[in-house]
Amino acid sequence: MDLVDRQREQAALRDAIASAAGGDGGLFLVAGEGGVGKTALVESALAGNSGLVLRGAADQRVVRPYAPVVAALRGYQRAVPDGLTGSGPLTQHLALILPELGSPPADTDQATLFEAVGNLFEQIARGQPTVVFLDDLQWLDAATAELLLQLDRALEAAPVLVLGAYRSDEVPRGHQLRRLRSELRRRRRLQELTVEPLGPVDTTALAARVLGARPGDRLARALYDRTQGMPFFIEELAVALAAAGRLETAAGTVELGPEETLPLPDTIKETVLLRTERLSPTGRHTLEMAAAAGLRFELELLAALGGADGLDDTIQQGFLVQVDQQGRFRHALIREAVYDDTPWTRRRSYHRRLAEELARRSAAPEAVAEQWLAAGERDRARPSLLAAAERFCQVHAYHDAARAIGRAIELWPEGEDEDDRLAALELLGRCAQLHGDLTGATRAWQEVVEACRARGDLSRLAELQRRLAGIYELQGAWDRALTARAAAAEAFAEGGQELEAAAEHLAAASHLQAAANLSSALDLIAGADSAVERTGSIQLRVRALSLEGQIRAKLGDTHRGVELARKGLALALAENLSEPAAEAYYRLASALQAAADYPEALDVYAAASDFCDQQGIAGMGEVCFACLAPVMVKTGEWDRAVEVCRAILDLGDAPATARMVAAAELGIVYVLRGETRRTRRLLSDSLAFARRNQRFGLEVEAAHGLARADILGGRVDDALQGARDLISRIADREERHYSVSALRWTTTMFARQGLKADVARSAELLSQTAAALGTAEAVAGLGHALGELALADGDAAAAAQQFTRALDLLSDVSVPYERAETELRAAIALAAAGDRGLAIERLTFVYRTARRLGARPLAREAAEELARLGEQVERRLGRRAAGELEHAGLSRRELEVLRLVSVGRTNREIAQALFLSPRTIDMHVRNVLTKLGCRSRTEATRRAVELGLLESQL
Repeated sequence: MDLVDRQREQAALRDAIASAAGGDGGLFLVAGEGGVGKTALVESALAGNSGLVLRGAADQRVVRPYAPVVAALRGYQRAVPDGLTGSGPLTQHLALILPELGSPPADTDQATLFEAVGNLFEQIARGQPTVVFLDDLQWLDAATAELLLQLDRALEAAPVLVLGAYRSDEVPRGHQLRRLRSELRRRRRLQELTVEPLGPVDTTALAARVLGARPGDRLARALYDRTQGMPFFIEELAVALAAAGRLETAAGTVELGPEETLPLPDTIKETVLLRTERLSPTGRHTLEMAAAAGLRFELELLAALGGADGLDDTIQQGFLVQVDQQGRFRHALIREAVYDDTPWTRRRSYHRRLAEELARRSAAPEAVAEQWLAAGERDRARPSLLAAAERFCQVHAYHDAARAIGRAIELWPEGEDEDDRLAALELLGRCAQLHGDLTGATRAWQEVVEACRARGDLSRLAELQRRLAGIYELQGAWDRALTARAAAAEAFAEGGQELEAAAEHLAAASHLQAAANLSSALDLIAGADSAVERTGSIQLRVRALSLEGQIRAKLGDTHRGVELARKGLALALAENLSEPAAEAYYRLASALQAAADYPEALDVYAAASDFCDQQGIAGMGEVCFACLAPVMVKTGEWDRAVEVCRAILDLGDAPATARMVAAAELGIVYVLRGETRRTRRLLSDSLAFARRNQRFGLEVEAAHGLARADILGGRVDDALQGARDLISRIADREERHYSVSALRWTTTMFARQGLKADVARSAELLSQTAAALGTAEAVAGLGHALGELALADGDAAAAAQQFTRALDLLSDVSVPYERAETELRAAIALAAAGDRGLAIERLTFVYRTARRLGARPLAREAAEELARLGEQVERRLGRRAAGELEHAGLSRRELEVLRLVSVGRTNREIAQALFLSPRTIDMHVRNVLTKLGCRSRTEATRRAVELGLLESQL
């Protein structure tokens, strides 16, 4: 296609094909209105391609999961007969969509199927660069849409280009293709070419090619006016006018006759129908029957229904095309025009005959169902729709299965075959859940629940309530989830299934524990104990022991809690119960953490992670590994904590809980080290996740980190509001262990702002926490708070005494950063009380600890307090400390860069001025922003003025 208006589009397609051949593969979409010439454009671009081209297309009338991809693979199989049989270890999984390969494995799933397809395309492309052209994606099924998203990722670095063409005027809101494009856009992987109609010049050129002579001016204007440059319309109209004898040729041009008065067709449909007038009656009959059969059809099927006689006529006239034993319409718009023009009585007759013949041939149930529906035979369509849904489930096309079941249920006569209808609803819920439609799953299962309740079907009711609880948990509707679990437990108990009832009670208790509703969780465990004993279930016994131990430790009964958790773990290991043992390891480590025994907590978390790796237990191993990080942050092993967090965040398949714990702890380390620019997104994401999923310990950690970040960034009001919100949340919960550090820090923050009432509120909560937990860390936190209250009252001696008591309590607890913060406040109190020597000694200790941890803000604060006491910082702490104090931690070069930034120079201009590379300047600017805790150059300039850094450069 050498038309001027198509050269740009051809060039774009050829560039994409060439890029894919070089290893930059993926998905490329070609969009345009029906009849605009997308397919012709793609085929023209492919004509000069030296690689392999595989073709497939979506079905117009019938949902066939993976149909375009299956057609492409079968095309490869025809070209290379043994090409699919030796395509690697996952070949057998392809039998799900290619039955000719044999029986698929029993344990296959959608992810494995998608991986198998991706691997196959990669292997095909190793022989030669490959283009997979999938046409008519406006009829895309949901399963293929999911597969294409996976292929775009899998083939990103492979010499495979998946070209998809679709009619943009047939993609309504909610269409699968819209979701596909949105996800590609989110990934920044959307590559799309929109094919526009031809202009007047190319419209004339295309008509000349069809007619064999150049159109005259009147004909050219009429063609463009009627067709608006749509290539298919141009071709059809030109052929129709010529066939009707309405054109005459003179002097090498073809023109409308001088006496031409008949109106020209205004639409593609009218143009197509004008051409069908030349068909014989048998040809028209064949064409109508083919239109009822679909865009593509088996020729043998048409022949069986008496449509063979007119086949040659329809092919010669250019309406149908024969490819091997199949027939298809030359263009979908031809089929639509013929189908719409067929009287509805004849249409229904065709569809009824087609349905009967397809059923006789044991054709795919989805094809039979569509014919029965089009014939108006709703009762006969319903079983075929349900059979289609079963087939779709087998190939993991759950969205399409749910749609088929939904259509069947809509056709269900009221009060008829109620058992079958409820079974269909239950399957609908499962399919909806598996493709992510949680609302649809809930709606379906709730209807079945009501029916089971009315019938007294306790076993089925309990199972459905259990499933609904899982759905509610995924939606973050935790109150509804707990209610559903309680209902499931009640139904199980009434039905004599004590084991299942106890399991539901323990599942609810586990969530209440995470949400810090500890007493309610203990009540549920106590209620399940008798059932656990009667059933003799070792697995549930392990869970009950370890969960109770974790909860009791958090409530302050640390000795008994740790003992119970150990007992649960020992029982699981003795009975070789891998997954219960993994959970018991986790709960024991959590109990030790609540008891402030951080060294042993680290050992148990590490042992839990190793155990899960050895046993191949996915999920829990990553959670235990991530939980090392908060303990390492406590014990001052910040570099190791950062390594753990980054390792978890780099895992693509780590559980969300593990990822959010890692994000929170990494954010906290960044804050404590003064790197506030890198922390807000990490902590905000963790906080949102924690609140949505009721993970209260994580919520405290993230909210605490954000408040600290706000203080460092100069957003004091935001920090105060965040701290007050956190304190209110802590007051409403029973969980206290994670709250100690947060409450201790808030007392200091409020005290520095002169907010004595807020200090008192934090101190009151710490008093309750110390009474409940009784750990040295909790009591030390109370001592710190009392010291802040004494300082606020002006009693420096009493403050020093309280801070010193807190430090004595922390002497045997491995929390170096928290101890250093209390040392700093103790030094300030001692200085105010007149004990300058001891104050200097404590400040020196704080500085050394902060330097070792990399906690720049705390180190700077210690140096500033020493300077305030008249101490020579350089003599006491060294030249480096003095320089950092004077220059806010900036190096000489960074100060030079900051000065030039402050006068508006760009990085390139600064590089030229300092004879450095732009990349080096980029690094210095990032360091300046990080050390000053700023997010922009303007903010850094303002902060530099406040600190007097610019004057020092003058």
